[in-house]
Amino acid sequence: MPDEYTVRKSKLSFKGDSTKSKKKKRKAEDDKPQDDSNANADGWVPVKALTDLGGPIFLTFSSDPPSCLSVDDKSKVVMGPALDPSSDLAEGAGSVTSVPSFETAEPATVHQVFVVTMIPDSDRLTLKAFNGKYLSSDKFGIVSADSEAIGMQEEWTAIIKPDEEGGISLQSHYGKFLSVDEVASEGPGRGGIAGFQIRADSDVIGFCEVFQAKIQAKYRKKAKKSTEAKISSKDYEFDQTRKFQTWNHGKVVVSQEDVGKLKKAKQEGRYSEALLDRREKLKSDRYCK
Repeated sequence: MPDEYTVRKSKLSFKGDSTKSKKKKRKAEDDKPQDDSNANADGWVPVKALTDLGGPIFLTFSSDPPSCLSVDDKSKVVMGPALDPSSDLAEGAGSVTSVPSFETAEPATVHQVFVVTMIPDSDRLTLKAFNGKYLSSDKFGIVSADSEAIGMQEEWTAIIKPDEEGGISLQSHYGKFLSVDEVASEGPGRGGIAGFQIRADSDVIGFCEVFQAKIQAKYRKKAKKSTEAKISSKDYEFDQTRKFQTWNHGKVVVSQEDVGKLKKAKQEGRYSEALLDRREKLKSDRYCK
């Protein structure tokens, strides 16, 4: 992997981020210590529990130099440079060196950000890339981001590593773990590392199977304060059908089959696949023909 990378010259911003306002002077009697609980209300914070997972997520890896999970313009899953937007990047430099630590790493481009959605009542999730397609793995461990619909190959089981800040491992439908492999350099002077490759064919969790995850602070705060009931299988099916249905002038038509079959499929790890099968029978889903 090269020592320097060309990146955008300003810090990456996301929809909903608060804008900085000018500070106003206050009277001396109003000057009181601020509550630290809201000190990091914005920005990116480490994932601490499964309940934190939701919204944009940034996955880094402790390589040398540090890297992060990315999707390029050709929908290829790669390991990109993890950068520190608060240093050279913030000053407008055309190129910057890799970030020195996980604590200061933030995404420098939307290619490095995924949107995580938890499957109701489970520890499984989906990861949508910037191109609107889902991270998936086939039975051979080949990882891609070119699927527009959610099936069993697009589901991942999240395993939080409490002994490491932000530590998380992702297990595919086939029971294999997402892993970072070193790619040796070729040609003169070979023997070094040319880069890193993403696969999902590891049987155990080791150093190469542990990523460090960060989410936007506002989503973790929202998860902690949420008192809403969990989404039922019936409501989730309705939402998915409405999202992909292409006919009937806006009227949502859902399967009349027993919802209990969905619950059974969820226990067997076939939840998304079962939803696809039910929508396919309606002949209304643009991805189920």
